[in-house]
Amino acid sequence: MNKREGVLFLWNIVAEIQSSLENPVVLFTQKDYSIGVFQALTDIREAMLEKAKPDKISTIVTTFHHQWLEAVQEVEKFKKRVKETPRDVVLNAIDFTTDCTTKRYKRLRKYIDDLRYILTDDEYNKLSSDINVVDEMTEIVISALSEKKKYIRTQADQTEYHVKIQDEIEELMNWLDKQHDNLAVIFCKVLNLKTPVSPTDLTKTLKQVIDEVAADPTPEAQRIAELINIKGKILGSMIRISSINELEIAKVIEKIQSLKERIDRLEDQNSSALMALKHKAMYLEERLQSLENIRTSVKRLKAIPTSSSALSLSDREVHIFNHILPHHDRCRLVEQLVQLWNSAILVHDHESIISILSVADLKEIFSDEKGCFTVDRYGRKIYSKGDDEVKYQLDEHNELVPVEDDDRHVYFYDACGRYYINDTRERVYKDHEGASEYILNKAGYLVKVLEKVNGTEYYYDWLGRYRVNEKGRHIYCEENSSEEYEHDGLGNLVKIHDPDTFCYDPCPIEPITTEENKYLQTEVGTALKECIAAVVLHQPNDPIIYLSQKLVKFHNNIIDRQNRILQEQERLQIQRYIQSQMPKFTTAEHSDVEDENENDIDSNFLQYEHKTENEEF
Repeated sequence: MNKREGVLFLWNIVAEIQSSLENPVVLFTQKDYSIGVFQALTDIREAMLEKAKPDKISTIVTTFHHQWLEAVQEVEKFKKRVKETPRDVVLNAIDFTTDCTTKRYKRLRKYIDDLRYILTDDEYNKLSSDINVVDEMTEIVISALSEKKKYIRTQADQTEYHVKIQDEIEELMNWLDKQHDNLAVIFCKVLNLKTPVSPTDLTKTLKQVIDEVAADPTPEAQRIAELINIKGKILGSMIRISSINELEIAKVIEKIQSLKERIDRLEDQNSSALMALKHKAMYLEERLQSLENIRTSVKRLKAIPTSSSALSLSDREVHIFNHILPHHDRCRLVEQLVQLWNSAILVHDHESIISILSVADLKEIFSDEKGCFTVDRYGRKIYSKGDDEVKYQLDEHNELVPVEDDDRHVYFYDACGRYYINDTRERVYKDHEGASEYILNKAGYLVKVLEKVNGTEYYYDWLGRYRVNEKGRHIYCEENSSEEYEHDGLGNLVKIHDPDTFCYDPCPIEPITTEENKYLQTEVGTALKECIAAVVLHQPNDPIIYLSQKLVKFHNNIIDRQNRILQEQERLQIQRYIQSQMPKFTTAEHSDVEDENENDIDSNFLQYEHKTENEEF
């Protein structure tokens, strides 16, 4: 990127900030994710202007991919606990978003003002006009956030409130996807500037190919256009592969010419390499024919005339980042995207058809301090010792060990040990035949995934160690334990019991005694018992009315009884008071008799019993 292109890139930064303000989302996690996008844009601009090493550019690309992954995971965690989150937390998040929106505009303004010295007056005025648009959009976003805050604060219906919050969270996730999609597209445009240009036009942009296919009225072309409209990424991959095939064809043709020259030089000589060169020429011609067939198939799509009525892909069809994917698939998506970026930016020693043709098929012999070796089709150094037919390769300790490939796997070595590549392109470490298998997790630790014990294969997942029985079910069991468990589908392990020895006993029947029953028995038990007994004894025509009348009479009798007791007690107290005020001229004997009679009266009164219930009934 030159200085002129660096100035033009500033408009991409401004456009990205404008895009981030098109939808007034709420940052519920109280983290401003737009800072990472803005930082990635400024970093890639500086790196391209400084002509930085590919490693630095790759780091920038990798960082913004992982930022998206972490952001989506944080928002998902908030979404799971949204019902337990107080409303004040949501309101504070809206205030935080408002502050971040204002800071976003100020950050952009400061960045452009700092680069004022490299801009002409005309360029600065145009950028200022675009930044003023950002300022106006900022005011609109702040107003929209204020309306959202007012709605959330005054919403009394909890169901409507939670639905509103869920919708806002979904908008935030879509906003994250869109921002990182735009960032990836901008990076593609910038990094394409460093792509070497071939002397012939080997590739076209995806839009040109779509235009050409859409313009053809033939049924076959329309079918292909519909397929492109549904799976646009597939066509992009085909074009990218075709460009690689074109480059490989050019290399193969170049190699064939050099081989023919070598054959011509060796025709008059009695050399053992003559036949090997001829066989190699035949192989290259067959490979060339295969690549020509691929190129012909792809060129049928390119040969369609152009037209203005081109089909355009929707945002969903060019979606790169997708938060709807499960977390495991999102991690795999980011990992594959990073690998694609690294393969496009960095220079790797991957296996290619050129290296295979140059080394493997010629069986060229090299030598180093370990001895003589050849390079096989997998890029491994294969050593041999004299007349010994055993082949050797270097292990993790840089020592020669025999090659122990089998029918299923080809084994390599790295710093962690011996491994093979499985179907998902993961390195599976296995020390020897029958040993346990491990994979390297993202934290850099070897995690066991498979082991064999007495001929039984045990696997490992997030729930633990399990085997697969004859019915295909996962049976979990720990080492040195006979207890077995099974996943219930809800994230729990349920113990498996032997149906012959395990049985269920019914729970003992306990008497149903509650506080309500105790209350009824204590307070109204006597009344109900007597009144119901009267109903059973008399058996009236209307037992309900009769029972109710009896209960009312029982209640009235209790009140009358209590009133009579109170009246009698008052009368007795008055009598005692009068007697205590009267003068006493009697002898002591008479007085004792009087007191005795008085005590007799009190005793009789206390023993007196008004049987009001029996009188009424």
